[in-house]
Amino acid sequence: MAFYQAKEWHEGELEMHKKLRVPEQDNPSQPMLSQQAASMLQRAPLLAVGTLDSEGRPWTTLWGGDKGFSQPLGNSIIGIRTPVPAVLDPVVEILVGHKADGEVVKVEGQGRLVSGLTIDLETRKRVKIAGKMVAGALSGQHTDDSDREAQNSATEGLLQLAVKVEESLGNCPKYLNKKAITPAHPEPRLVSNATPLHPKALDLIQKSDLFFLSTSRPNSEMDTNHRGGPPGFVRVLANDEKTVLIYPEYSGNRLYQSLGNMIVNPKAGFCFPDLRTGDCLYLTGTTEILVGRDAANIITRSNVAIKFTVDSARHVERILPLRGTSGEASPYNPNVRFLLGEKSTAQAESTTGNRAKLLKQMQLTPSISQFHFSLSNAATYQAGQYVTFDFSEHLDLGYSHMRDDDPRSLNDDFVRTFTVSSPPGLPPRPTRKLADDEFEITIRKVGVVTDFLFKHGRDDRRSHLDLDVEVKGFGGSFVVQQDQDAPVIGYIAAGVGITPLLPCLPSLDLTKLRLLWTMRETDIGLAADMLDQHPEMAKSIKLFLTGDPTKSDKDRTCMMKIMASAAVIEHRRIAMSDLDDLSAEVKRWYVCTGLAQRNTLLQWLEGQEVLYEDYNF
Repeated sequence: MAFYQAKEWHEGELEMHKKLRVPEQDNPSQPMLSQQAASMLQRAPLLAVGTLDSEGRPWTTLWGGDKGFSQPLGNSIIGIRTPVPAVLDPVVEILVGHKADGEVVKVEGQGRLVSGLTIDLETRKRVKIAGKMVAGALSGQHTDDSDREAQNSATEGLLQLAVKVEESLGNCPKYLNKKAITPAHPEPRLVSNATPLHPKALDLIQKSDLFFLSTSRPNSEMDTNHRGGPPGFVRVLANDEKTVLIYPEYSGNRLYQSLGNMIVNPKAGFCFPDLRTGDCLYLTGTTEILVGRDAANIITRSNVAIKFTVDSARHVERILPLRGTSGEASPYNPNVRFLLGEKSTAQAESTTGNRAKLLKQMQLTPSISQFHFSLSNAATYQAGQYVTFDFSEHLDLGYSHMRDDDPRSLNDDFVRTFTVSSPPGLPPRPTRKLADDEFEITIRKVGVVTDFLFKHGRDDRRSHLDLDVEVKGFGGSFVVQQDQDAPVIGYIAAGVGITPLLPCLPSLDLTKLRLLWTMRETDIGLAADMLDQHPEMAKSIKLFLTGDPTKSDKDRTCMMKIMASAAVIEHRRIAMSDLDDLSAEVKRWYVCTGLAQRNTLLQWLEGQEVLYEDYNF
């Protein structure tokens, strides 16, 4: 039986643990090729590989296509035999050179640092390995020695590599978006190797739901791992004199091996593969770890983020020896966290220390309620803005590595934005006299935060009337207005999409407003309440009701009220003809609907002025 000394944390890892208050723990890495790693190498169709160039800069690449191209050879040595691009792959060039001539490259002395991640995206399994290259060779696909010219110009080669594994560690399945992998023939063509990044490279980053990164501790060890999330989770901070990327570090196993390396050596190599096309963007650059306020001041709702300044880039089309078909996204993926400059966010106003006390909930439909709040400190907001609440003190359960019953909650900061549905400087509901520091939101119950909120402020639950919540600020600028260019405006709303319009009503000439409002018939109470508060709106409304007829006595009463008004009711979906009928007089359209319906409306309104609110943050 062999015995191995446990691997100690190095100084960078310990510093990250201290920064993020990680409890003392043993290093789970095994100083050898573990049985788990050996088994995974034989079953996984992908291997991300990292190494250092002559300047000590990390680069990362992706190989594979078929399962079983890597095998354990004994004594923690593995053999890799796989088709690779014969040109333009930076890691292939570093390890075995530019020529596919079959010459064996042996590494003298301490050996060349390499690291890898053997990964199966379809089963969401991955294992890290790291060690040193022993030998390698790149041969062409032509075996006839007389055909040297064809061999040297081939775009595909056969790589054989032997690596002594000195460290291995299994990782969790979080943030692995499923992909079915198949082999393909590389046909590399260089798009650009310059910065600022080419527009095609920026588009690749924007679409990516994964990338691979390699880091190193100088003259000691390397680490290659995966980062995944929703498409666009990596943001472009700058692309002028310098190209700077940033991404949030999601909740993980808190080992911080990659970040620990960045502490002692702020360099990394990124690989952004487009598995659909076979394109790949290779980057090497300088890293900066942002923690706490430093992170949140750049990328919203993030406690830890990595800023990456590109030093060198290589964007190559059709270089990957594989293709991937997208499957199920990871249930742990949070929403995209945008840069503060990308979205009008309230986080920038989060230092006020303001709090909102819930005074009352008024239920309008089975899933929609109005919530009436008062502020602890006076605050100004404008019509069309939203309020940002922080519910973390009420809902955050603390750290947990995995939470299969509610996976998204691991990265849920419980910060939510809701449109303020009452006008500023006026009582929220004209039928009641309220103070200027009070406001209302009108929302639908759709998730963990709204479910929590709906349990408070009801008359039948007096014990829940003492809820108060931190207010991070007010933001947004979706203001509905009429002017000389658009005296007559149209507003298209779906359900609670009516809320941005409500605080703007006092400033509008309602005779020149055309409101097309679609909703489920079970939400008719929302329309009835709006007409109770603004009866003069009846002549401006065309209401489209969908779904099964309501069976509620309360809803039938609401329906009769609306029918008795001047509002027009249609029991069908909104159609293009409804917009065409108004196109002659409406000069500007406002749209507040779900994404799919909005895309349809934008097609119908092509060539016309359309403003819409984006709630995907």
